[in-house]
Amino acid sequence: MTACDKEDYPYEPMTSDNLEESWRFAIGLQEVDGLCPSKYLRSLASDTIEGEMSLDAAGKAIRTYYKLRDESGEVTDAGEREADLVSQRITELLTRRAFIMAPSMLAHIHRHLFQDLDDAVYAPGSYKTVQLVKREYVLNGDSVLYGAPEFIDNALTMFFAGEASYVYGASMSADDIGHLAEFVSHIWQVHPFKEGNTRTIAVFTELYLDYLGFDAANEPFADNARYFRNALVRANYRNAKAGIMPDLKYLIRFFENMLHGATNELRSRDMLCEALFEDPSLIRNMPTSEAIEK
Repeated sequence: MTACDKEDYPYEPMTSDNLEESWRFAIGLQEVDGLCPSKYLRSLASDTIEGEMSLDAAGKAIRTYYKLRDESGEVTDAGEREADLVSQRITELLTRRAFIMAPSMLAHIHRHLFQDLDDAVYAPGSYKTVQLVKREYVLNGDSVLYGAPEFIDNALTMFFAGEASYVYGASMSADDIGHLAEFVSHIWQVHPFKEGNTRTIAVFTELYLDYLGFDAANEPFADNARYFRNALVRANYRNAKAGIMPDLKYLIRFFENMLHGATNELRSRDMLCEALFEDPSLIRNMPTSEAIEK
């Protein structure tokens, strides 16, 4: 095409009109780890939504805020700091909309989200090097068996290859939602990072759905982040002696609300494994002394 061709449009920087929804997603997602962003971060978010400040300027402002507090010796709440810094970084990624269907995308997201925090605690973008467990209330203190460090690369390669071969329909069918839930569940079980796995995979899922061309409601993540994590737990917990098998239905309900506008009640109490509360000796992957309710 020539410069005179009316159909020859120039390349332009991408802009985003989903800033408010991205902030809601980012702030609500901190509930996964029981974190709550500060009033200051919320005011910065409001300023960006109103067009009074750029997202980049808001990032610089929140990082400068904590740097000055550190230099002055002021005590800051570690959880609030994490929620503020990570929320702004999540919003950056969601508004940029960059995505690649590869395991390295998870490392990229993790590195971006946690780059402002302690390297020794979060190891941004690096895979874990030790096997981990985590007590879960819905399991009365038991833990999911996460993927072992030595198998992370192989496991992610396998799951991503399987996902890349799947073709979603123009509208997300029930089978499509079940497949998506299974894929997200699998990569979460690998648990490739020392900290921040659920937030990383939530952001990955949001970007992936956007990449696939689906309009996904942000409300489930914004309002039910803890449910999302508990649903991943139930999708990956197996305890034959207690009669508990992996169950995807809770995660499917979440995605039905997100993609079909369904109104499933998303209640974590529905996921309690009653057998483990009735008989804590059935706890399998943690010492029975770690039971929450004995």
